[in-house]
Amino acid sequence: MDDVHLKQTVACIADYYNGCKVGYVGHEGYRKSTDLAKFGKCIDELVTLGYIEPQHTTFLDLGCADGRVNVLMSYFVKSSVGIEIDPEILAEYGQRKKELILELQHENLLQPLDNITLFKVNSLETVTYDLIESSIGVRFERIDLFYTYITLHDLFAAKIAEEAKPKALYLVYGFSKILPVTKDWSSSSPMWPPKE
Repeated sequence: MDDVHLKQTVACIADYYNGCKVGYVGHEGYRKSTDLAKFGKCIDELVTLGYIEPQHTTFLDLGCADGRVNVLMSYFVKSSVGIEIDPEILAEYGQRKKELILELQHENLLQPLDNITLFKVNSLETVTYDLIESSIGVRFERIDLFYTYITLHDLFAAKIAEEAKPKALYLVYGFSKILPVTKDWSSSSPMWPPKE
């Protein structure tokens, strides 16, 4: 894949989804959204460092909302899996992806890969991972890269520490300079802002 073309595609995806941020939705209150421009730079650095290998890495977003991070990650991983408990938020995935595809076509950019699978389930229930395994053959202990937007990060960390493979990577998108601290986990330096 052409690096310049990929970077232009990532920028277009970021612009599209960052324009879809929502301040307040239903009884859940404020809807938090990953800034895909920032996240894309972190992913680029992880690819450069060899933490992500396009033909091998399996990615799981533990609270994928409208699937925006899964769409972005589809360009960088073998399998991009998302879990969302709120059916209303997850229902936005299809329409937004269609609009994005039209925008990418208009700009003659790369289309999302056909490696995205989203599930309307609870990230903390064992039956969820049984469903994912039976549906697409992805076992929890085979996932390489986990992600969450800070919500429930400590509960996810405990599950990952107990059940994931030893070299699994866990990314937490936080607020400003606040970094979550999790018992028995070592934290690396924040990947944003990336080194120039």
